Amino acid sequence: MDNSYFSIAFAIFGKYYVNKRSKYFSLRKNLLRSRINIGYDRYLSGVLLMALLSTLLLFILFNALLYVVPIPDISGIALGFPAWTAKYASYKLLAIRVFGGIAFAGLCFSSIYYFAMFYPAIVASERKRKIEQMLPYGINYMSAMSGAGVLPVDLFRSLASNEIYGEVAVEARYLVRDLEVLGYNLVSAMKNLAASTPSPMMQEFLQGSITVVTSGGDLEPYFKIKADQYLIDNRQRQKEFLETLGIMGETYVTAFVAGPLFLIVVISIVALMGGADFMFLYLMVYGIIPVGTLMFIVLVSAITPED
Repeated sequence: MDNSYFSIAFAIFGKYYVNKRSKYFSLRKNLLRSRINIGYDRYLSGVLLMALLSTLLLFILFNALLYVVPIPDISGIALGFPAWTAKYASYKLLAIRVFGGIAFAGLCFSSIYYFAMFYPAIVASERKRKIEQMLPYGINYMSAMSGAGVLPVDLFRSLASNEIYGEVAVEARYLVRDLEVLGYNLVSAMKNLAASTPSPMMQEFLQGSITVVTSGGDLEPYFKIKADQYLIDNRQRQKEFLETLGIMGETYVTAFVAGPLFLIVVISIVALMGGADFMFLYLMVYGIIPVGTLMFIVLVSAITPED
Protein backbone atom coordinates (compact mmCIF):
# COMPACT_ATOMS: atom_id res chain seq x y z
CA MET A 1 0.00 0.00 0.00
CA ASP A 2 1.27 3.48 -0.84
CA ASN A 3 1.50 6.44 1.49
CA SER A 4 -1.65 8.05 0.10
CA TYR A 5 -3.76 5.14 1.37
CA PHE A 6 -2.31 5.42 4.88
CA SER A 7 -2.72 9.20 4.78
CA ILE A 8 -6.42 8.83 3.99
CA ALA A 9 -6.83 6.16 6.66
CA PHE A 10 -4.97 8.27 9.23
CA ALA A 11 -7.16 11.28 8.47
CA ILE A 12 -10.25 9.16 9.22
CA PHE A 13 -9.14 6.98 12.13
CA GLY A 14 -5.89 8.52 13.34
CA LYS A 15 -7.52 10.19 16.35
CA TYR A 16 -8.29 6.77 17.85
CA TYR A 17 -4.61 5.72 17.91
CA VAL A 18 -2.48 8.80 18.54
CA ASN A 19 -0.92 9.19 21.98
CA LYS A 20 -1.25 5.46 22.69
CA ARG A 21 2.38 4.51 22.23
CA SER A 22 2.59 2.49 25.43
CA LYS A 23 -0.53 0.46 24.59
CA TYR A 24 0.94 -0.63 21.26
CA PHE A 25 4.53 -1.06 22.40
CA SER A 26 4.77 -4.61 21.01
CA LEU A 27 3.43 -3.53 17.62
CA ARG A 28 5.86 -0.61 17.48
CA LYS A 29 8.75 -2.94 18.24
CA ASN A 30 7.68 -5.39 15.53
CA LEU A 31 7.23 -2.59 12.99
CA LEU A 32 10.79 -1.48 13.74
CA ARG A 33 12.21 -5.00 13.51
CA SER A 34 10.34 -5.78 10.30
CA ARG A 35 11.58 -2.50 8.76
CA ILE A 36 8.05 -1.48 7.84
CA ASN A 37 8.81 2.23 7.77
CA ILE A 38 5.54 3.65 9.05
CA GLY A 39 4.32 4.93 12.39
CA TYR A 40 2.17 2.66 14.50
CA ASP A 41 -0.80 5.08 14.41
CA ARG A 42 -0.78 5.34 10.61
CA TYR A 43 -0.34 1.58 10.30
CA LEU A 44 -3.27 0.86 12.65
CA SER A 45 -5.44 3.38 10.81
CA GLY A 46 -4.66 1.62 7.53
CA VAL A 47 -5.38 -1.77 9.09
CA LEU A 48 -8.76 -0.62 10.42
CA LEU A 49 -9.78 0.88 7.07
CA MET A 50 -8.67 -2.26 5.22
CA ALA A 51 -10.61 -4.48 7.65
CA LEU A 52 -13.78 -2.40 7.26
CA LEU A 53 -13.63 -2.30 3.45
CA SER A 54 -12.79 -6.01 3.20
CA THR A 55 -15.60 -6.92 5.60
CA LEU A 56 -18.11 -4.84 3.62
CA LEU A 57 -17.06 -6.52 0.38
CA LEU A 58 -17.24 -10.01 1.89
CA PHE A 59 -20.65 -9.22 3.42
CA ILE A 60 -21.96 -8.26 -0.02
CA LEU A 61 -20.49 -11.43 -1.53
CA PHE A 62 -22.04 -13.51 1.28
CA ASN A 63 -25.51 -12.17 0.53
CA ALA A 64 -24.99 -12.53 -3.22
CA LEU A 65 -24.03 -16.15 -2.64
CA LEU A 66 -27.32 -16.76 -0.82
CA TYR A 67 -29.14 -15.72 -4.00
CA VAL A 68 -27.22 -18.28 -6.04
CA VAL A 69 -26.97 -21.22 -3.62
CA PRO A 70 -30.35 -22.52 -2.42
CA ILE A 71 -30.78 -22.90 1.34
CA PRO A 72 -31.88 -26.42 2.42
CA ASP A 73 -35.50 -26.51 3.57
CA ILE A 74 -35.09 -27.77 7.14
CA SER A 75 -37.93 -27.14 9.58
CA GLY A 76 -37.32 -25.44 12.90
CA ILE A 77 -38.72 -28.43 14.77
CA ALA A 78 -36.16 -30.70 13.12
CA LEU A 79 -33.46 -28.39 14.43
CA GLY A 80 -34.89 -28.50 17.94
CA PHE A 81 -36.76 -25.17 17.92
CA PRO A 82 -40.17 -24.98 19.67
CA ALA A 83 -43.30 -25.61 17.61
CA TRP A 84 -44.46 -21.98 17.90
CA THR A 85 -41.53 -20.92 15.71
CA ALA A 86 -43.13 -22.66 12.71
CA LYS A 87 -45.28 -19.62 11.88
CA TYR A 88 -42.11 -17.58 11.40
CA ALA A 89 -40.64 -20.03 8.87
CA SER A 90 -41.31 -17.60 6.03
CA TYR A 91 -38.75 -15.25 7.57
CA LYS A 92 -36.05 -17.92 7.56
CA LEU A 93 -34.14 -16.49 4.61
CA LEU A 94 -34.26 -12.97 6.07
CA ALA A 95 -32.99 -14.25 9.43
CA ILE A 96 -30.14 -16.09 7.76
CA ARG A 97 -29.21 -13.00 5.77
CA VAL A 98 -29.27 -10.72 8.80
CA PHE A 99 -27.84 -12.88 11.59
CA GLY A 100 -25.65 -15.01 9.34
CA GLY A 101 -24.36 -11.90 7.60
CA ILE A 102 -23.59 -10.18 10.91
CA ALA A 103 -21.79 -13.24 12.27
CA PHE A 104 -19.83 -13.67 9.02
CA ALA A 105 -18.94 -9.97 8.94
CA GLY A 106 -17.75 -10.08 12.55
CA LEU A 107 -15.62 -13.12 11.85
CA CYS A 108 -14.11 -11.53 8.73
CA PHE A 109 -13.41 -8.22 10.46
CA SER A 110 -11.70 -9.78 13.49
CA SER A 111 -9.69 -12.20 11.30
CA ILE A 112 -8.41 -9.48 8.96
CA TYR A 113 -7.75 -6.94 11.73
CA TYR A 114 -5.85 -9.25 14.05
CA PHE A 115 -3.91 -10.88 11.23
CA ALA A 116 -2.76 -7.43 10.10
CA MET A 117 -1.83 -6.63 13.70
CA PHE A 118 0.30 -9.78 13.83
CA TYR A 119 1.74 -9.34 10.33
CA PRO A 120 4.79 -7.23 11.39
CA ALA A 121 5.78 -9.98 13.84
CA ILE A 122 5.63 -12.52 10.98
CA VAL A 123 7.82 -10.31 8.78
CA ALA A 124 10.26 -9.74 11.66
CA SER A 125 10.51 -13.49 12.26
CA GLU A 126 11.21 -14.11 8.58
CA ARG A 127 13.86 -11.38 8.56
CA LYS A 128 15.48 -12.92 11.64
CA ARG A 129 15.85 -16.23 9.81
CA LYS A 130 17.34 -14.59 6.72
CA ILE A 131 19.75 -12.44 8.74
CA GLU A 132 21.09 -15.38 10.72
CA GLN A 133 21.47 -17.40 7.53
CA MET A 134 23.65 -14.77 5.82
CA LEU A 135 25.39 -13.20 8.83
CA PRO A 136 28.42 -15.57 8.90
CA TYR A 137 29.21 -14.75 5.27
CA GLY A 138 28.75 -11.02 5.87
CA ILE A 139 31.16 -11.20 8.82
CA ASN A 140 33.67 -13.12 6.68
CA TYR A 141 33.44 -10.32 4.11
CA MET A 142 34.10 -7.67 6.76
CA SER A 143 36.93 -9.76 8.22
CA ALA A 144 38.67 -9.87 4.84
CA MET A 145 38.29 -6.11 4.39
CA SER A 146 39.41 -5.44 7.95
CA GLY A 147 42.58 -7.42 7.28
CA ALA A 148 43.25 -5.07 4.37
CA GLY A 149 43.21 -2.08 6.73
CA VAL A 150 39.70 -0.75 5.96
CA LEU A 151 38.24 1.43 8.71
CA PRO A 152 35.28 0.05 10.73
CA VAL A 153 32.90 2.74 9.40
CA ASP A 154 33.81 1.87 5.82
CA LEU A 155 33.31 -1.84 6.58
CA PHE A 156 29.64 -1.25 7.29
CA ARG A 157 29.28 1.12 4.34
CA SER A 158 30.68 -1.53 2.01
CA LEU A 159 28.46 -4.24 3.52
CA ALA A 160 25.40 -2.03 3.16
CA SER A 161 26.05 -1.55 -0.56
CA ASN A 162 26.55 -5.28 -1.23
CA GLU A 163 23.17 -6.74 -2.19
CA ILE A 164 24.42 -10.33 -2.10
CA TYR A 165 24.13 -10.35 1.70
CA GLY A 166 20.40 -9.75 1.65
CA GLU A 167 18.83 -8.72 4.94
CA VAL A 168 22.26 -8.31 6.58
CA ALA A 169 22.98 -5.55 4.04
CA VAL A 170 19.57 -4.02 4.83
CA GLU A 171 20.47 -3.86 8.52
CA ALA A 172 23.84 -2.32 7.66
CA ARG A 173 22.04 0.39 5.67
CA TYR A 174 20.19 1.48 8.78
CA LEU A 175 23.52 1.76 10.59
CA VAL A 176 24.91 3.83 7.73
CA ARG A 177 21.79 6.01 7.81
CA ASP A 178 22.40 6.74 11.50
CA LEU A 179 25.99 7.64 10.67
CA GLU A 180 25.49 9.81 7.60
CA VAL A 181 22.00 11.24 8.02
CA LEU A 182 21.33 11.37 11.76
CA GLY A 183 24.89 12.21 12.76
CA TYR A 184 25.54 9.38 15.23
CA ASN A 185 29.04 8.07 15.85
CA LEU A 186 29.87 4.44 15.06
CA VAL A 187 29.33 3.11 18.59
CA SER A 188 25.94 4.82 18.98
CA ALA A 189 24.86 3.62 15.54
CA MET A 190 25.80 0.03 16.42
CA LYS A 191 23.88 0.32 19.70
CA ASN A 192 20.80 1.55 17.82
CA LEU A 193 21.04 -1.32 15.36
CA ALA A 194 21.55 -3.87 18.15
CA ALA A 195 18.39 -2.58 19.83
CA SER A 196 16.27 -2.74 16.66
CA THR A 197 17.46 -5.85 14.80
CA PRO A 198 15.17 -8.91 15.01
CA SER A 199 18.15 -11.29 15.20
CA PRO A 200 19.66 -12.11 18.62
CA MET A 201 22.70 -13.42 16.74
CA MET A 202 23.32 -10.07 15.07
CA GLN A 203 22.63 -8.29 18.34
CA GLU A 204 25.33 -10.37 20.03
CA PHE A 205 27.76 -9.70 17.19
CA LEU A 206 27.17 -5.94 17.37
CA GLN A 207 27.55 -5.84 21.14
CA GLY A 208 30.86 -7.66 20.85
CA SER A 209 31.96 -5.25 18.11
CA ILE A 210 31.10 -2.31 20.35
CA THR A 211 33.30 -3.75 23.09
CA VAL A 212 36.22 -4.23 20.68
CA VAL A 213 35.89 -0.74 19.16
CA THR A 214 35.58 1.07 22.50
CA SER A 215 38.56 -0.83 23.95
CA GLY A 216 40.71 -0.02 20.90
CA GLY A 217 41.13 -3.68 19.92
CA ASP A 218 41.59 -5.23 16.49
CA LEU A 219 38.33 -6.18 14.75
CA GLU A 220 39.82 -8.72 12.32
CA PRO A 221 40.42 -11.55 14.88
CA TYR A 222 37.02 -10.91 16.43
CA PHE A 223 35.32 -11.11 13.02
CA LYS A 224 37.08 -14.40 12.23
CA ILE A 225 36.09 -15.95 15.55
CA LYS A 226 32.43 -14.92 15.20
CA ALA A 227 32.24 -16.02 11.56
CA ASP A 228 33.54 -19.49 12.46
CA GLN A 229 31.19 -19.69 15.44
CA TYR A 230 28.11 -18.76 13.41
CA LEU A 231 29.03 -21.12 10.57
CA ILE A 232 29.18 -23.98 13.09
CA ASP A 233 25.83 -22.88 14.53
CA ASN A 234 24.31 -22.82 11.03
CA ARG A 235 25.57 -26.35 10.30
CA GLN A 236 24.07 -27.56 13.57
CA ARG A 237 20.70 -25.98 12.73
CA GLN A 238 20.77 -27.57 9.28
CA LYS A 239 21.49 -30.95 10.85
CA GLU A 240 18.58 -30.51 13.27
CA PHE A 241 16.35 -29.46 10.37
CA LEU A 242 17.20 -32.60 8.39
CA GLU A 243 16.42 -34.76 11.42
CA THR A 244 13.10 -32.96 11.89
CA LEU A 245 12.33 -33.36 8.19
CA GLY A 246 12.99 -37.10 8.44
CA ILE A 247 10.58 -37.45 11.35
CA MET A 248 7.94 -35.43 9.48
CA GLY A 249 8.40 -37.62 6.41
CA GLU A 250 7.85 -40.79 8.44
CA THR A 251 4.79 -39.24 10.06
CA TYR A 252 3.33 -38.26 6.69
CA VAL A 253 3.85 -41.72 5.20
CA THR A 254 2.20 -43.34 8.22
CA ALA A 255 -0.71 -40.92 8.58
CA PHE A 256 -1.52 -40.06 4.96
CA VAL A 257 -0.17 -42.92 2.82
CA ALA A 258 -0.04 -46.30 4.57
CA GLY A 259 -2.89 -45.59 7.00
CA PRO A 260 -5.40 -44.33 4.43
CA LEU A 261 -4.54 -47.16 2.01
CA PHE A 262 -5.27 -49.70 4.72
CA LEU A 263 -8.55 -48.00 5.64
CA ILE A 264 -9.60 -47.68 1.99
CA VAL A 265 -9.13 -51.40 1.44
CA VAL A 266 -10.97 -52.33 4.64
CA ILE A 267 -13.87 -49.92 4.09
CA SER A 268 -14.25 -50.99 0.45
CA ILE A 269 -14.45 -54.66 1.43
CA VAL A 270 -16.92 -54.01 4.27
CA ALA A 271 -19.06 -51.75 2.05
CA LEU A 272 -19.23 -54.38 -0.72
CA MET A 273 -20.38 -56.90 1.89
CA GLY A 274 -23.17 -54.53 2.87
CA GLY A 275 -21.81 -53.60 6.27
CA ALA A 276 -20.95 -49.94 5.60
CA ASP A 277 -21.47 -47.14 3.11
CA PHE A 278 -18.90 -45.20 1.10
CA MET A 279 -19.45 -41.82 2.80
CA PHE A 280 -16.40 -42.06 5.06
CA LEU A 281 -14.35 -43.29 2.11
CA TYR A 282 -15.35 -40.23 0.06
CA LEU A 283 -14.59 -37.99 3.02
CA MET A 284 -11.13 -39.50 3.39
CA VAL A 285 -10.21 -39.44 -0.30
CA TYR A 286 -11.58 -35.98 -1.13
CA GLY A 287 -11.19 -34.28 2.25
CA ILE A 288 -8.80 -35.67 4.84
CA ILE A 289 -5.94 -36.72 2.53
CA PRO A 290 -5.84 -33.51 0.37
CA VAL A 291 -6.20 -31.18 3.37
CA GLY A 292 -3.61 -33.12 5.38
CA THR A 293 -1.17 -33.10 2.47
CA LEU A 294 -1.65 -29.36 1.97
CA MET A 295 -1.01 -28.75 5.68
CA PHE A 296 2.22 -30.76 5.49
CA ILE A 297 3.34 -28.81 2.41
CA VAL A 298 2.71 -25.49 4.18
CA LEU A 299 4.45 -26.70 7.36
CA VAL A 300 7.53 -27.96 5.52
CA SER A 301 7.68 -24.78 3.44
CA ALA A 302 7.49 -22.66 6.60
CA ILE A 303 10.38 -24.41 8.38
CA THR A 304 12.60 -24.90 5.33
CA PRO A 305 15.53 -22.45 5.16
CA GLU A 306 16.10 -20.74 1.81
CA ASP A 307 19.13 -21.56 -0.30
